[in-house]
Amino acid sequence: MSVRGLTCLVLALSVTASSAQTAQTSQSANRWRKTAPESFRANAQVTGTGGGVASGLTIQIDKYTSDADHAALVKALKEGGNGAFVSTLKTSPVVGKVTMGDRTFTIRWARQQIKGDSRRIAVATDSPVFFAGAGAVDAKPTAGFDIAVLEFTVDSIGLGKGSMAAAAHVKPGGPTGVQVDDYSGKRIDLVTVTRNSS
Repeated sequence: MSVRGLTCLVLALSVTASSAQTAQTSQSANRWRKTAPESFRANAQVTGTGGGVASGLTIQIDKYTSDADHAALVKALKEGGNGAFVSTLKTSPVVGKVTMGDRTFTIRWARQQIKGDSRRIAVATDSPVFFAGAGAVDAKPTAGFDIAVLEFTVDSIGLGKGSMAAAAHVKPGGPTGVQVDDYSGKRIDLVTVTRNSS
């Protein structure tokens, strides 16, 4: 094969590989484009010096937050910090709920990020789920920890794990541009997350 012929073959293979990769990325995006409404079961585990507690919860996502509503929340956080973010969140459309036992918490922000065959999903409720350690004699004030944030990753089968800031304070900063601090100083592990089949 001539040098020219070899060069043409390499270029053709490069274009084919690039097209295949683009097609695969597009297929993955299309696969997850219309997932909501959907729900997940999660097992939360709280560990501390006094032992551990486990609890089950359900995350129901009726729809994912629109780009416009998401942009409004980002703007509020950047310009007004946690207070402005919480105020904007509380007036955002309801997109789902988190249920733990007989208690239900309203989700007003839900987003997913697709990476190959897996998804990273994050949701925020408009109130805290609970304050771990708030009953201690020397407990710090709970003011400013007004929401809960759950983050988890699931694969193509619908299995994964994540974490929850059960009483969260958010502020600009950190590697992703948003820093989420939990009241207890430690996030709760979602040791198993399973997407419900129905």
